Amino acid sequence: YHFSCTSGFRRQYGSNSFVMRQSESCSSKRFSRHNFHPPIAATLGRNDDLRRSLGLFSTKSSSDSKEKESSTAIDLPTLRRLVNQAATLHDANLNASPLNYEQILSRLSDLETESSDPSFWEASNSKRNKIVNQEIGRYSRLKVEMEKWTELRGECESALELLEEMIPQNDESNDSNDDEMIQLLTAECQSSAAKLIELSQKHELQSLLSGPYDNCPARIVLTAGAGGTEACDWVAMLYRMYTRHAQHMNCRVVTTDISDGDVVGYKSVEMEVDGINAYGWFKGEKGAHRLVRLSPFNANNKRQTTFAGVDVSPILEEEEIRDIEVPESELEITT
Repeated sequence: YHFSCTSGFRRQYGSNSFVMRQSESCSSKRFSRHNFHPPIAATLGRNDDLRRSLGLFSTKSSSDSKEKESSTAIDLPTLRRLVNQAATLHDANLNASPLNYEQILSRLSDLETESSDPSFWEASNSKRNKIVNQEIGRYSRLKVEMEKWTELRGECESALELLEEMIPQNDESNDSNDDEMIQLLTAECQSSAAKLIELSQKHELQSLLSGPYDNCPARIVLTAGAGGTEACDWVAMLYRMYTRHAQHMNCRVVTTDISDGDVVGYKSVEMEVDGINAYGWFKGEKGAHRLVRLSPFNANNKRQTTFAGVDVSPILEEEEIRDIEVPESELEITT
């Protein structure tokens, strides 16, 4: 039958039941899901098939049951694989490190003892000052990283051991307190293992930046190429991208020279990036960068190709520049 929500039902106040009567305007022997008020689903009894056919089931009970089932269904093999992956990356980074934790502490102690000498800060010893300060910063960062790795590995492995002990007992005794504890331990194990994997992969990537100038600051020069206004806008995009990326890496960015475009953007930009392995991160950006798009500066909205040049060079100290020798065969002298 076809029931109308306005004329087909009325609610009996003081009770939770509904009274249904056949509508005078019914013309087909079927239920219309669009003419039912949602609370009426509670009056259709416990016939799940009928409620499902009308699209009126109560999602609360099903969600509660699913939540209850998921509270006890913990995928231990997945957790074990996650913890094993984190432990493998941790061991690989420790083996790849030239110094172990005790050697790093010893090296830091020697450097700090040297820097505490009053004669260390004399002007004649400025070159040694810079080297020692860089070494102290590098070993201090490595020390903090190793301590964090050990802490995260201990947390995820301890949580996994507790889970392996609690889950078989929890299957026999359905205790809500145990379920809550299992959920907390699972979350702690997953978060600690995921964080350890993230930090280990980041350190593995940084260890590849071992070039002779990778730890130096970088000078980046952006120059607009062919394309006119479109090229100047492309330089502005690259300038914003490199600036935001450097800031995301906790690097200091200083714009030393900038030339505005005739309409928008910049004709050229010169910037300096100072941070951990700054030149190592940005040296791969050197070259010509091409942009192909429907130009907003073209009246006919045609596709336009434009270019911008990116030059990246390390910023060296005066003492390091003196040691550079340029062969005469590579010199070109014009008069």
